[in-house]
Amino acid sequence: MAEAWYAGLPESEGDRLYRESIEKIKNAVEQGLSFDEAAALIELKDPALKEAVIPDALKVIIAELHFGKKKSLKALAKKLKLPEKRLLEARQEMLEDVEEAAVEKFRKESGSGPGPVGNA
Repeated sequence: MAEAWYAGLPESEGDRLYRESIEKIKNAVEQGLSFDEAAALIELKDPALKEAVIPDALKVIIAELHFGKKKSLKALAKKLKLPEKRLLEARQEMLEDVEEAAVEKFRKESGSGPGPVGNA
């Protein structure tokens, strides 16, 4: 497998802790812990960072297992021991994040400023 384009770039301490925390949650889930049990393993001094890591870890797991490996949300909810509604909400947030990132990228590349895109 090719190395990611960002491999080797300098990483801030916060970025490193964020990445390691998400990996720790993913690994714990793979070992059979529920999502909430895995998330409880994260020990971060910065509460804002912890607030970002936990929902993002859930989104990463959904992306990898639901979209990547075609596991149903119902099966994923059972594996993570979470209500399916929580996965649906996280998936919706993730799709909205992707949409916002795409719009922002379009604006930067097209030279458009902030404001509605399209004929609004």
